Amino acid sequence: MKPVRAGMVGLGTIHAIHAEAFKPDAKGEAGQVESEKYPPREISAVFDIDAGLRAKRAVELSCTAHDSYESMVNDPEIDVIDITLPHALHYEFARKALDHGKHVLVEKPMAPLSDQCRDLIEIARRNELVFTVAENTRFVHAYKEVKRLLDEGVIGVPRLVRTFISGSEVVRLRDTSLWKGRIDGTVGGAIMDAGPHSFYLLKWLFGSISQLRASQYKLVDESEVEDHAIVSGTLDNGTIFSSEFTFTAEMPWNERLEVYGSEGTIVVDQLSNPPMVIYNGELDFYGTRHIAVPYDPIWWKGSSIVAGVHDFLGAVSGNRPVTVDPGDGCYAVEIVEAAYRSCSSNGQVVFIQ
Repeated sequence: MKPVRAGMVGLGTIHAIHAEAFKPDAKGEAGQVESEKYPPREISAVFDIDAGLRAKRAVELSCTAHDSYESMVNDPEIDVIDITLPHALHYEFARKALDHGKHVLVEKPMAPLSDQCRDLIEIARRNELVFTVAENTRFVHAYKEVKRLLDEGVIGVPRLVRTFISGSEVVRLRDTSLWKGRIDGTVGGAIMDAGPHSFYLLKWLFGSISQLRASQYKLVDESEVEDHAIVSGTLDNGTIFSSEFTFTAEMPWNERLEVYGSEGTIVVDQLSNPPMVIYNGELDFYGTRHIAVPYDPIWWKGSSIVAGVHDFLGAVSGNRPVTVDPGDGCYAVEIVEAAYRSCSSNGQVVFIQ
């Protein structure tokens, strides 16, 4: 079988994890080697504005280093473009690749604006190309298990859902030479960067948001964007939700999900051992350790990113839909926009159409 050949654009931290997906022994969901499940694949070329970095990575990956993005998207040897650039560049680079007939995987957020997301989706549809956002949330082992338990009705009807994404970006936010804390690079802060994960998760597990209100905070003076935010409201089915994001927690990156139902509660915390505990009522003081979800504080997120890249490549070679519907990636950006509208109006309630 002919391998799927990828051009990788933007050679920062996340790119390195995407590149793991192309290794024969790549470990995806639940830390399992998944090479037999997916088609042959190879990194054909790389591009970054840093000439030294792209030359170095080309040697390490045994591939071509393009000296311009134009030459990359015009390269007939490349089937797909994998974009891991600063947020502000996602739309421009994804559109150019789609216009040149390349399948595209773009890191979240799909684009800074929902109108841009819809434009990319339409171009891909019109050109019969595979396109989606690299939303690893769909491939996190714990969340897949939560989905199964919810479908089985283990905790009854969900009443309240809380998500919390925490970690430290303080060093990068303080460095004004980096894009992370600049409006012209990241477009927004914690809501734009972390929000899409939680908003996608809520829609996948529980349904759409009907209304929200949001507040944002900036603790790092050198930064131009918020480093902490809280978004709360209700879902279409009446479930209450609260999503919090912080970039100033001095701890390993973590995600926490709490689902409070009419018959019990599920708590997921990626740094806890085990990561998932189920409580069956008010007298279940110790809960049930859900050992089906492995404890992997270092690689739980990396493995889900690898699994997402594998899924995209499988869709390209297998002529099937991607697991992450690009429409849901666009939806996440729509909620980001609604949250910022609430912040700009001092926390006024925003109704989602």
